[in-house]
Amino acid sequence: MIYFYRTCRMRRLAIGLLIFLTSAFGQACIAANISVVVSGVKNANGKVAIALFSAEQGFPKDDSKAVRRVMAPIDGATHSAKAVFADLPPGHYAIAAFHDDNNTGKLETNFFGIPTKGYGFSNNARPKMRAPTFDEARFSLPADQARVAIELGY
Repeated sequence: MIYFYRTCRMRRLAIGLLIFLTSAFGQACIAANISVVVSGVKNANGKVAIALFSAEQGFPKDDSKAVRRVMAPIDGATHSAKAVFADLPPGHYAIAAFHDDNNTGKLETNFFGIPTKGYGFSNNARPKMRAPTFDEARFSLPADQARVAIELGY
């Protein structure tokens, strides 16, 4: 009877381990990367702040709602910055970026709320007199990878 109990217990443990490993591998196999290139940076001072959003909540102003954030170094020769967001599930995303030339971590604006630094969005969305919506900047991330190019405007 003890032998039978141990055998059943080992089978259940093996099946549970198999299910766990299969789901873990399944998750790893569908992870994708987003490569971002931000160009049009005015000078090599500071860094470029890049925030990745998976929903409209917080986009584009509240980067605390972003899925990931990075401060990318500026290549002085090309006046651009590059970043990679790795291991993301496929889906829809939007990116907001700005040139943080004085390393404050904030996008400063003037009295009227207009940014005083270079800024840009995925799809190079640039509506007049307002920030773009998530849908205007949204792009799809397939199961392997996506490349996003953003041109900063000052």
